[in-house]
Amino acid sequence: MLFEAAPGLYLVLAQDLRIVAVSDAYLRATMTSREGILGRGIFEVFPDNPDDPQATGVNNLRASLDSVLEFGRTDTMAVQKYDVRRPDSEGGGFEERYWSPQNSPLLGPGGRVHFIIHRVEDVTEFVRLKQAGSERTKALQDMESEVYLRAQEVASANRSLQTANAVLARLYNQISLLLSHASELHVESGSADEWDLLRNPLSPEEMLARVSRMIADYQRMEEQLRQSQKMEAVGRLAGGVAHDFNNLLTVIAGYAELLREDLGDPERPELAEIQNAVARAAELTRQLLTFSRKQVWQPQVLDLNTVVSRMEGMLRRLIGEDVTLVAALAGDLGKVKADPGQIEQVIMNLAVNARDAMPRGGKLIVETKAAQLETGQVASLPAGRYVQLSVSDTGCGMSAETASRVFEPFFTTKEIGKGTGLGLSTALGVAEQSGGTLTVESKLGTGTVFRAYFPVTAEQAGGQAGNRPAESKSAGTATILLVEDETPLRKLISQVLKSAGHAVLEAASGDEALALQAHHPEPIDLLLTDVIMPGMSGPELVAKLRSRRPRMAILFMSGYDNELVDKKSLENSASFLPKPFSPRTLLNRIAALLGFSGAGGDQLGRGV
Repeated sequence: MLFEAAPGLYLVLAQDLRIVAVSDAYLRATMTSREGILGRGIFEVFPDNPDDPQATGVNNLRASLDSVLEFGRTDTMAVQKYDVRRPDSEGGGFEERYWSPQNSPLLGPGGRVHFIIHRVEDVTEFVRLKQAGSERTKALQDMESEVYLRAQEVASANRSLQTANAVLARLYNQISLLLSHASELHVESGSADEWDLLRNPLSPEEMLARVSRMIADYQRMEEQLRQSQKMEAVGRLAGGVAHDFNNLLTVIAGYAELLREDLGDPERPELAEIQNAVARAAELTRQLLTFSRKQVWQPQVLDLNTVVSRMEGMLRRLIGEDVTLVAALAGDLGKVKADPGQIEQVIMNLAVNARDAMPRGGKLIVETKAAQLETGQVASLPAGRYVQLSVSDTGCGMSAETASRVFEPFFTTKEIGKGTGLGLSTALGVAEQSGGTLTVESKLGTGTVFRAYFPVTAEQAGGQAGNRPAESKSAGTATILLVEDETPLRKLISQVLKSAGHAVLEAASGDEALALQAHHPEPIDLLLTDVIMPGMSGPELVAKLRSRRPRMAILFMSGYDNELVDKKSLENSASFLPKPFSPRTLLNRIAALLGFSGAGGDQLGRGV
């Protein structure tokens, strides 16, 4: 630092006369070390020589420093005899020294003294020459002249130092103000410069402590961001794997169903096992998509009791044998409108947190009940009928401070690598997206209760309508433009559609589909397209065909889509078919979409 490298002999003293800074020149002159004197009182480091009964250095210096503290003015002392203790490595004892001291205040807000600059000049040789009455007059005159010149330099340096001290004092106040919370500031209104009006600035120790906490918080946030980025990368990988796997499952399930129809033996156990395995694999991919957040948001009118009951088996495996699961499901709940996959994600997140809070076992209770809320009973929710979903545990619980922060993104009390701090913030987002909210109640040693509220809906399940063309077709066949980049899946779908009597135009990409429809003058009843494809996506293809084929119905199919499908248009339509799907499901969806009087699934037969 510039201060430490200054050529002068300087000490900086706090109000209690502790040494807080020292120049290298001062250390050399007094035969001390920085680590040996910082933080200690000046008179503890520099006592009077016990072998000199007439020593007055401590008393004189104390009187000067007290004057500076009381009056806030610089005090220049006469030459002082103040012996210095030699280090043990140089024989110990005290060495006779003479000094010319000056003590200057560093003022803070309100004119109070915050620090004292103690500057000295070592005049030992000069005093010794005068005492000895040396005949070396010329040498003495030269030394006097040198002392005078150096005194002039020191005076100039002092003036510069005082200017620098004023700047440092202002900077100190500004930093103190910035580090203080708004509620901790005490400034007088109406002033042109509030920096100078901070009556209670932070102490140096508190300032350093706050800076240290800021650095620690920044480092923790940086680590949480890295962890979140890793989880996001894992999520993208999981979503991609699930998407490709769903294509394969659709092919397997499709050909298994066609084979069962062709054999004419619906009870064939081998085929039943294949279809059961496909169903289990489809459930795994659905969970992967939930984890990676790549599912289309598809709200449905549903019964929360059904969702919880369907998850019981998975929850028991998830929480382990040492935790008892209790499901307390009330009747007459009413229906809610939400995405069942996201509701399952909320329950899983809450169950995992509860399990982690009970490392030695305990009880996990999942409860549903009807709730009639009044205005203000639950923050942010209007009065009305709700379904309350509670997840409680008998674990270690949380302090009030921790409970107040659990919904903050990236906030976690778990060890690094065991949590991203996003689970509960995601759960709150799901509840709010469905028109409700999520609350927490916890005490140390007594466990935790999370309560999710979902408004009751008057809509009826299964009431969603598809985007049908203006006129329903009386016959059960149609012209269908099929766009799918996966060759095995495209061949399967084409085979199913042709076996049902439909005319099929096959395309492996969006560009190929545009070319096919351009050379097909007759009407095209339906566009059946994948969402994610190389080059042109399904929604991009639809945008280009809308003006050319305005009466053409649209049916998207995909293993996932988080960005490219217009979710608002899907919310109130039947134009999305999630993979994997069976041939019968595909034909039924097409029949419903095109307004056929017969069920499309009945058209499966041995001609396939």
